[in-house]
Amino acid sequence: MQLYLIRHGECELDDADPALTPLGLETVRQIVFQTEQRRAEAPEVIFHSPLQRARQTAECFVEYWKAPLRMAEWLLPHAEPSQVFDQLNAGSGTRLALVGHMPNLGRLLAVLLWGLPAREATVPRAGVAALQTPVWEPGKAKLEWFLKPDEETS
Repeated sequence: MQLYLIRHGECELDDADPALTPLGLETVRQIVFQTEQRRAEAPEVIFHSPLQRARQTAECFVEYWKAPLRMAEWLLPHAEPSQVFDQLNAGSGTRLALVGHMPNLGRLLAVLLWGLPAREATVPRAGVAALQTPVWEPGKAKLEWFLKPDEETS
């Protein structure tokens, strides 16, 4: 099974539900291009948190992958990895993209790779982690590749 963990791009700081900044949108588009260069297989669904910055980031990936978007409360910043595993094991698909936030994505990445207890991991803004796993269980995934924005654009 294939899983892409994608963190939203840079956003405005003066709003309860901020939008991506122009730089954040450009950085996400650059990461989409880098993802395309890797010939990343399209997910069946792109799940995103209900927050605007995650939705905007997901929409950029739709331009490349042409996969349907679905809003997911379980991708909010402080959702627990167990909530995500519940959804993945409920039959969400075998090739998925999850667009969300820290600390949720970092904890999820750590649990997927190293199991429990959860360790600290960070996904930078506009970063993408591509994982392969035989099952949706802690400690079973393998990191295939990891993209982060160029230093001069972040």
